[in-house]
Amino acid sequence: MTRSLARRPRSLFTAVLAAVLAVGLPGLAHAQDITPGVTAQSVFDRPGPHPVATPTVTNPCQESVAGMIAHLTVHLFGNRDDARCTQAFPYGLQSPVGVNTYYPADLAGADKAPLILFEGGITSNPGMYDTLARQWAGHGFVVVITYDFVNSLAYLPAIGLASAIGQHRDPGSPLFGRIDLGRTVLAGHSAGGGASLQAAALFPPIAGAIDPDFAVIGVLAIEPGPVGVGALIGVPTLFLTGYNDFVVPDFAWVRWWQYNLTFHAPAWIANARGVSHFSPVDGPGAYLSAGTAVAWLKYIAFDDDTARRFFVGPDWLLRADRTYYSVERNARADSLR
Repeated sequence: MTRSLARRPRSLFTAVLAAVLAVGLPGLAHAQDITPGVTAQSVFDRPGPHPVATPTVTNPCQESVAGMIAHLTVHLFGNRDDARCTQAFPYGLQSPVGVNTYYPADLAGADKAPLILFEGGITSNPGMYDTLARQWAGHGFVVVITYDFVNSLAYLPAIGLASAIGQHRDPGSPLFGRIDLGRTVLAGHSAGGGASLQAAALFPPIAGAIDPDFAVIGVLAIEPGPVGVGALIGVPTLFLTGYNDFVVPDFAWVRWWQYNLTFHAPAWIANARGVSHFSPVDGPGAYLSAGTAVAWLKYIAFDDDTARRFFVGPDWLLRADRTYYSVERNARADSLR
């Protein structure tokens, strides 16, 4: 179904009241509080209830030559905040291949957290995704970022999965017995988004052989690269694009052989106004699809009632979200209730 954004709030008072309910009073941001005109960004783009733990250390990117180039590039394309980097080569002297893990620090008892396997864009540094990873971990996810500077193929999510399984099984790990492998989401930005689509085609058929508890429940493809075909995807997928993205334009492969060819699973595509290719590595509050990403993850992994309203049913809210120039969902998503 194709719907453009044209719906307006019923009144200024309604819009202000809804924003207060969604942002100012987190405890009241339930499904019944959401009114037309409220955006996913206003409801979900905020820190989650969990404190976040990670051994990852970041520093200003401009402390290295490669980082300075990245710093200038993201600002050239309109980013507001300075990017952060780790010391992974060529941004520093540490190994260019590795895994960074973020997780809720208050996991205890029988609590298990869903897993996000994330891969960044080509030549990116994993520290550039620190804001997204912390936000997702704060909302109850274990986030594993795998990187090798090229960041383009599905072997990196496989390495990330191996790392997650190792931490889940290691009695000395703070994540021992705490990762719900049966709620794994594949995610990525740019070339890494294409890799997440590759992994979504490869992992589910062999999931049982990898680990009896492992299952892929969805994909979050943020401005994905071209190496990934929708016809091979069998799990719910959200494609996030940017109206100002000239690297992965919404009208190119992300629509023609990715979203449009996703026949076997529910799929959504949302093209955000004012979002460039480098917006996902901007600072807190600056990436205008961050709230939608959180909503998608909470819907897929937790079946959150409020998040569900943005994607499911005849009155799904994302189609009228004024953040977006256009929003669509395929026939399988349209049939969900």
